[in-house]
Amino acid sequence: MTKEKIITFLESRDFKRFVFVLGILFLILTAFISVNPEPFLRFGYVGVFIFALFGPASLLIPVLSQHMNIWVLAVVTAAGMAINDSVSWVIGSLGHTVIPHSPKIERIEANLRKHGMPALFFWALIPFPYDLIGFIAGYLGFTYKSFIIPTFLGRLVRFMLLGFGVITLLK
Repeated sequence: MTKEKIITFLESRDFKRFVFVLGILFLILTAFISVNPEPFLRFGYVGVFIFALFGPASLLIPVLSQHMNIWVLAVVTAAGMAINDSVSWVIGSLGHTVIPHSPKIERIEANLRKHGMPALFFWALIPFPYDLIGFIAGYLGFTYKSFIIPTFLGRLVRFMLLGFGVITLLK
């Protein structure tokens, strides 16, 4: 598949509809898991990893941290979400960005150019639509290694803090 075909597919109306429907389904699933996590717990850490590949797994950390080892939970969630974020990096690295330039985007670009990997770590640490950061990092030519390492570590720290925070508050 050529670069142009990939870009055309990613910009197609059908792809956007599919992603929208998938996103809604995962939000609904997240709500059900948050209310009653017991059926989901049968899938264990593999289930968490797969969910993190496609869905908003960070929303599950407060609930699942009460039932699972927080260290392992944070690692598998961070790994799944880092791989998910890689899709944005790949799209950005194709040299064609689907993000319209605005003052906000230009500030993020300047931040990434100036601070590099520490900025990626910071953005992964906070609850922010990280797909935007992935697009920009790919577009700016960050290597995959310089993107994925701080992304994973930022997510890992975030999920460990979130999990341990919930456990501490509930004691």
